[in-house]
Amino acid sequence: MNYRHFAVLFLLLTSSWAQGLKPADPARFEKAMQAFEAEDAAKAPPKDVTVFVGASNIRRWQSLPGRFKKTPLLNRGFGGSQLSDVAYFADRCVIKYKPKQIYLNAGGNDLHAGGTPGEVLASFEEFVTKVRAALPKTQISFISIPGSPSRWNEVEQVKQANALIAASCAKQGVDFIDVFPLLLGADGQPRAELYVEDKLHFSEAGYDVVTSAIRWQKEILAFGKQDAQKTPPEHPIVFTGSSSIRRWQTLAEDFPGLPVMNRGFGGSEVFDSFNYAHLTVIQYKPRLVVFYAGGNDINGGKTPQRVLEDFKAFVTKVHGALPECRISYISNAPNPSRWKLIDKMIEANRLMEEYAKTDARLQFINVYPHMLGPDGKPKPDIFVEDGLHMNAKGYAIWKEVVGPYLK
Repeated sequence: MNYRHFAVLFLLLTSSWAQGLKPADPARFEKAMQAFEAEDAAKAPPKDVTVFVGASNIRRWQSLPGRFKKTPLLNRGFGGSQLSDVAYFADRCVIKYKPKQIYLNAGGNDLHAGGTPGEVLASFEEFVTKVRAALPKTQISFISIPGSPSRWNEVEQVKQANALIAASCAKQGVDFIDVFPLLLGADGQPRAELYVEDKLHFSEAGYDVVTSAIRWQKEILAFGKQDAQKTPPEHPIVFTGSSSIRRWQTLAEDFPGLPVMNRGFGGSEVFDSFNYAHLTVIQYKPRLVVFYAGGNDINGGKTPQRVLEDFKAFVTKVHGALPECRISYISNAPNPSRWKLIDKMIEANRLMEEYAKTDARLQFINVYPHMLGPDGKPKPDIFVEDGLHMNAKGYAIWKEVVGPYLK
């Protein structure tokens, strides 16, 4: 190397150090650890807790408890942290709680500070090694590094780091929750609405995507395994949505001679079907989609208007890829266990019916009146014990009402 090359290299290195690209000192987060410890002293953490840990997208997730209401949670994100910092402080921010489940999201700050994908992988594996040594039965899930708009120039490094970590997860029995593609639009660019003004941190819409991935990725991937075992029909009729679809086990028998497919996933909301439409619907190039969801949304506190907006997003996504595909929406059913919400269910049905009138490719299938008895209440003999899901008699009603729309 001649003097000129050495001088250029020296200038590059010193410039990087001046910009803060030298390895960061984990001790800068000592106050954050002490704050967690003070919080623990003031209120004892729950047992069998699920810990979310990582950088600022975890720390800023204020709606986290409301999104996982049935799960005892701890948010141990500390903003600006690198994956190497999380590994360094694993004993104090994760292991001490003896969690049942860990969700980890970090690595983007490492790359932004000049770290390589290989170094990010090493930090991830250090974290896993520490946790597994202390808590061998604890489940670990890594939420992939997002490709944010403000750091899109680093996207290739993000992709490389995610690929390395995904491969490591597969070897170590760690769940790799891949939110990266879900945060992109049809143009392959980050969806602006999923980020706040700084174009780095998630908006609530972004957290909707992450929540959906955490809840449903395993079930969605299971559909891929089914396809590998049995080739899907060409241009099928895809039934998708929540548990009333998933539990419709007699679809093929009820509609003989028709290429029906069941891609329902129980407990899901309309947004989840939108979020995974590319894998549950679009990839099969269906002639018709039969959709049922919305009751879980309303039961979870969403408004009928939000149900409509999420369904519109689903329709837009499907028609963007398959403009000739018909979509039939089955009305919200009158379930005994959710009768207190019936006014909101009726309003959601009204909104859906009106929306269906705006496009000849949409149909509204109204099963609601067919499920009521002479007293105007749900027929008690068409539901299983939970008062929510239908038995064979209930599906017989749906068969008769839905059937004509499949022709």
